[in-house]
Amino acid sequence: MEYNILALLVKNPSLVGDKLQDLLTLYGCVIRHRLGLNRDNVEGGIIILDLAGDEQQIDLLLKELSKLEGIEYKQQKL
Repeated sequence: MEYNILALLVKNPSLVGDKLQDLLTLYGCVIRHRLGLNRDNVEGGIIILDLAGDEQQIDLLLKELSKLEGIEYKQQKL
């Protein structure tokens, strides 16, 4: 069994929050789990996604995420 984990650092949620939420909703079929972490003294936060399913859809999600300003992401397959 392989895990496909995607970690997103959202630097400015007021700038990209709506667009990011729309993308995560659009590609919800490949998101098994979603965990959001934030701190009171830091603007932004981290979103951790457990991805599964159609690799083409996952690739499209990554392509769309790369177009968003104000976020960084890293993918790790375990």
